[in-house]
Amino acid sequence: MAKCVSEMDGFTLKDLTAEDGVVFEIGEYREDDDEEFSYSHNISLTNEEALNLLNMDDFEDEENNDSTGDNPVTIFGVSFDELKTKMTDILGNGKIMKLVKQKGVGESIPFDAQVTIKYLGYFEYNDEPFDSSFTRGGAETFRLNQGALLPGLEIAITTMKKHEIAMFIVHPDLAYGRYGCAPRIPPNEQILFIVHLLDFVDNGSVETLDNLSIEEKKKFENAVRRARAKFNNAKDCFKKKRIKQAIREYAKAIHWLEEAELQNDEEEEEFNKLISRGYSNLAICYNLEDMPRRACNACNRVTVPSAKTYFTHGRALFKMGEYKCAMEQLQMSLAIEPNNADTVKEIRLVNEKQRKYREIEKKLWSNCLKSEQIERNQTLFAKAAREMCETFSKDSQLSRQPLPESLTPEEDKCIREQAAAFGLLITTHQRYGREITYLNKSNY
Repeated sequence: MAKCVSEMDGFTLKDLTAEDGVVFEIGEYREDDDEEFSYSHNISLTNEEALNLLNMDDFEDEENNDSTGDNPVTIFGVSFDELKTKMTDILGNGKIMKLVKQKGVGESIPFDAQVTIKYLGYFEYNDEPFDSSFTRGGAETFRLNQGALLPGLEIAITTMKKHEIAMFIVHPDLAYGRYGCAPRIPPNEQILFIVHLLDFVDNGSVETLDNLSIEEKKKFENAVRRARAKFNNAKDCFKKKRIKQAIREYAKAIHWLEEAELQNDEEEEEFNKLISRGYSNLAICYNLEDMPRRACNACNRVTVPSAKTYFTHGRALFKMGEYKCAMEQLQMSLAIEPNNADTVKEIRLVNEKQRKYREIEKKLWSNCLKSEQIERNQTLFAKAAREMCETFSKDSQLSRQPLPESLTPEEDKCIREQAAAFGLLITTHQRYGREITYLNKSNY
């Protein structure tokens, strides 16, 4: 007996593909619902524009083609049987047919990959798609082998390569079955999918590796497979600007590598390369999240530093107001890559900031309270201290700035009062064998 599902309760793909089908309880019709796929000006392409890009006109019926070129290109009236004559049988039983419209690059997708796709789904002789990622903003991300997609569409995607555009005709047995999903999905309906594979992430069968014993997990070859999968996930998160998630993924991969037991020089060499890659990328993420101290710690853990490592370390030190040390790291980066424009730009920025804050320091010293004109200089010193705190609070590139040394108690109190007015903190650290006072932002 078919399962009865309320539209308010929701449903799963398993419900839609059940052998007995599913019956929906639909609420009252509302007048503002009559356009199922409303279009938004934020969508980069309409369904019609997407089809035009796919050159669907090479499937038009030549006998009915008026050759005027005035009509928009659609698949309305195109027979699936006609399309199949130009397609390849994937499974050998005719249940998934494929035609490549744009060739991809690299290897085919692993069965458990995370894919990012744009797609359109059509029924035969229907002009409008019954499903379209374009109506929801364009690209969507799915994890394969998790039941999130129709079986036929999932199998079809695993035959694709990155950047490929392909058409697939999927048999009802691998789609919505003999019952369909009334009223929207007719029974025994073949489906034409047009899919653009934008990207994918190879998860490296992490779940399978997680089931290994502790001893097996510590084997270097297994640790490497798990770590590489996490690196892929982290890279994907970074590209999507999910930096905090990328930090977690890199941290897990690094932990697995550091727990591994090395057996020979070859494994140690590969370990050093991977751990350096992990810590270097982790440091970049920390810098983006305004965590320069953690970025410095990560850079210090790199066993085989590269130009990128030195650059990232220099940027973190710069954020902390350690101009001299930052310059040393940036110069090492420049020595490896002399023509790197980003490094040259960063060196200029460090010099500019250092000069700027030195000028402010000079104003403080010129108006110090040791002068005979104490009352006048108290006002001038407070003004200079306020300028320093205000400039620093608005500086998005710095998280910490060292203060002048040997301040009197009155001068120290004055700077603390001005810092508090801008929500800044004053901290003292033992560095380089002496006590250094810093102006810090609250999130440092």
